[in-house]
Amino acid sequence: MAARRSRGADRHPGLAAAIVPTAFVVVAFLVPLVGLLLLSLRPTDDLNNPLPGFALDQYVEVFTTDYLWGSVIESLWLAVRVSVTCLVLAFPMAWYLARSTSRVGKSIVFIITLSPLLTSEVVRSFGWRVVMGGEGPVNVVLQALGIIDEQLSLLRSPWTVFIAVVHVMLPFAVIALSASLGAIDNDMLRASAVLGASRVRTFFSVVVPLSAPGIVAALVIVFSLSMGVYVTPMLVGGANQSLAGLRIQTEAMTTFDQPAAAALSFVLLVVTLVVCGLLGGLGRLAEPGRLAGRRSRA
Repeated sequence: MAARRSRGADRHPGLAAAIVPTAFVVVAFLVPLVGLLLLSLRPTDDLNNPLPGFALDQYVEVFTTDYLWGSVIESLWLAVRVSVTCLVLAFPMAWYLARSTSRVGKSIVFIITLSPLLTSEVVRSFGWRVVMGGEGPVNVVLQALGIIDEQLSLLRSPWTVFIAVVHVMLPFAVIALSASLGAIDNDMLRASAVLGASRVRTFFSVVVPLSAPGIVAALVIVFSLSMGVYVTPMLVGGANQSLAGLRIQTEAMTTFDQPAAAALSFVLLVVTLVVCGLLGGLGRLAEPGRLAGRRSRA
């Protein structure tokens, strides 16, 4: 019996140590989620107090009210733009971190990339308020160059919110991409060059398929975080923006309609999971083995 147990422990090293923290994470995630789901199904009275029983009134309100459903669409559009922008900006930075032989250069880029993560999101958002404020460097420089005569109202602008959110999310995309780009064998790149492929064709035919897992990971991480972003839009753009995170806060803390806030949260979660699932499916289709199989059948 003891020998059998030891063989089982050797076969699954660390399994016993992983059970407790894994169970804690699962319970800590599922219990609040189930509570949120039950709350979203509660009807309310005229004062938004939850009533006994279950109904779909809150979800009907989310899907039929432009104030709530429009915020989901706006959050989706912001997350798509932020994800694509972060992917484009992160690729050259991740490529340099993964392929460069210069220790000094890699250290500088690494510090610049991760420096936003060393401060809280609140501090970074207030930094953007200073930069984009009426007396901030952007307005000062534009006025000094004679481009504008009066101060621009850059705060509370959707574009300022977009830039600030990209700044917050960019390090996550760089980290996710650098691992995949670092795993690409240099022989693959040399073989492509020897066969006469240009750098552009090598990038799209070799680098992109081989880095597909990192691309998908970067898109999923940035998209999921951007869908529920709250602090940065609140501090940079104000509370009147049509974003789901801000609408949830308003419903829960201002109008005290917690079932509606819970329903909107669940709709946001489902939309996020659907898009992330689609991204994962596209990533599997772009894997080199599947691409080679489809080309050989063709």
